[in-house]
Amino acid sequence: MALRRISAQEAVIGLMSFAFIEIRTMGYRRGPTLQEWPDGPEDYHEQIRMIADICHNLPGDLRPGSKRRRERKAIERLRFFLRGSNDPAAQWVRTRLDVLGYDYRPLLGSK
Repeated sequence: MALRRISAQEAVIGLMSFAFIEIRTMGYRRGPTLQEWPDGPEDYHEQIRMIADICHNLPGDLRPGSKRRRERKAIERLRFFLRGSNDPAAQWVRTRLDVLGYDYRPLLGSK
């Protein structure tokens, strides 16, 4: 069965959903993390801050307007996050987009 292609807007909404769940989960934990990312933040509070920084402006990209404009803004935001290949924030975005089934490869070659 083929996966349904999702829009950049749906990918942004998915990232926000992952962020809410992960931040809430980490907010209850204490001590060192399980080191999900080899070069990522070492404690939960740093991971929470990183995820919050990533998602801070995402809701604004979905504000009322034309569907085409919202999609373009969502693509621009995703492209911005994916620019750092070894950056822990870019790794977080990539892994979540992979789970969502969003093909971000076209965004990597465009500047």
